[in-house]
Amino acid sequence: MALGYPAGAVAAPAASVRLVDCVPAAAAADRSATFEVRARATADSAQMQVRFTLQVRDVARGGWRRVIAEGFDEWLSSDAGVRRYSYARTVENLLAPAAYRTLVRFRWLDAGGAVLKGARIASASCRQPDLRPDLSALALSVLPGPDEETRRYAVSVRNAGRSAAHAFTVGLRVGERELEPVALAGLGAGATGVLGFTGPACNPDLLLTVTVDAAGAVEERGEGDNVMVASCLP
Repeated sequence: MALGYPAGAVAAPAASVRLVDCVPAAAAADRSATFEVRARATADSAQMQVRFTLQVRDVARGGWRRVIAEGFDEWLSSDAGVRRYSYARTVENLLAPAAYRTLVRFRWLDAGGAVLKGARIASASCRQPDLRPDLSALALSVLPGPDEETRRYAVSVRNAGRSAAHAFTVGLRVGERELEPVALAGLGAGATGVLGFTGPACNPDLLLTVTVDAAGAVEERGEGDNVMVASCLP
């Protein structure tokens, strides 16, 4: 790919790009990546310039693509006569799951502003996994109740995410009858909990519907497995 530099321009050993900090977090506002560039003047250069471009790679699209971010995609110039130049850029509020890197373009200029040499170097990537909880209904058991008209229902729920879920409720509907939701104080990452309901007896014509996090209190990695529908057996 053409860089717009003079013919014969090559990556210079006098330039480097580092990923100096990568902060994964459950909340997007807490995710960040910091990149640092360093450049050293050549014998005939009078000034140096760097230009950061932020790139992202996510599962859905694959490959690296450019992301517009504040402070990126603009040339930053050293003072004239400086022999060593370093600069750092931090980007925050990153989406997940995804990986981020910066592609940095370097230029060495002579006293008249003409480009003597150019380089392009990519940093290591900052991986941002989705750390949010991921709640789901695992199983539903129907147990004998205190009388012929009543049954006990045991609902197993799991948090398959990478962080704990705070308090949430689980709902159960027997046919068209909505039972009182049951609250769970929280559920750790990878943990399973069992909740009990008492409701009317089943018959083969009814369906049981479990809704995990019925009130939408937990921000999850995915909501598609929060509802489970099962046959209501006698």
